[in-house]
Amino acid sequence: MTTLEQLETKHDFTYPALYTTLFEANKLNWMGNFEEPLEKGKSWADDVYPTLKENTPLLLHSGGSDFELLTPNAVLNFDFPEVWDTEEHHFIPFAKTAEGNTYAFYKNVEVEGEHPIVLIWEDDEAEYVAKNFEDFIFRKMLEAADDIDKDDLYADYGKDEPMELYRADLKVDLEAIRPYLKDEYISVLEEAYNGEVLETLIAYGFMGVKPVKDVIKEMLDFELMGEVFEHEG
Repeated sequence: MTTLEQLETKHDFTYPALYTTLFEANKLNWMGNFEEPLEKGKSWADDVYPTLKENTPLLLHSGGSDFELLTPNAVLNFDFPEVWDTEEHHFIPFAKTAEGNTYAFYKNVEVEGEHPIVLIWEDDEAEYVAKNFEDFIFRKMLEAADDIDKDDLYADYGKDEPMELYRADLKVDLEAIRPYLKDEYISVLEEAYNGEVLETLIAYGFMGVKPVKDVIKEMLDFELMGEVFEHEG
């Protein structure tokens, strides 16, 4: 079993208190108590996922259809692409997207005493997406209430009231993270997840008091938000 001490030693990095707390509560591992790779005949959907609601890990349903937390073992053994300039840019990865992009702490920069979160694109650029790990969690969970692709939704929940099934799963994630996030963030997420269902030609959403992009601007903005920089050698 990979320990936090191993991760900090490997990446020469001290994780923020929230990450440490969630790690110790086993909320940063979508494999739960299963080891990688799974035994022959077992699958994540059929064998691992049903056990996760006993101790729902971070962003299990609210990270987005293309989002996946890296397991502690995957963080420990992360294979940094050769084209990344790791001498100049110190990234500590913790999640990935289906398209091959990576979410990471960016050790080179501190904002109010914490390292910001960046999204490292498959090309040669990275973008600042959150001031710290808590803001990243809140942003992802807030964005989960907006612009929900119909095809992705139907694939996961079918066509019989899929938004209500999705709403129920979002609330599972919310209850799981409730003890760890600011009350202000929890209140905004409760309001978002209880909103009326909106539908467009290709997407669904939950109607909040304000559009999600406006909430992000008002509550999460910082000097570097949205800035892009090159990170390859």
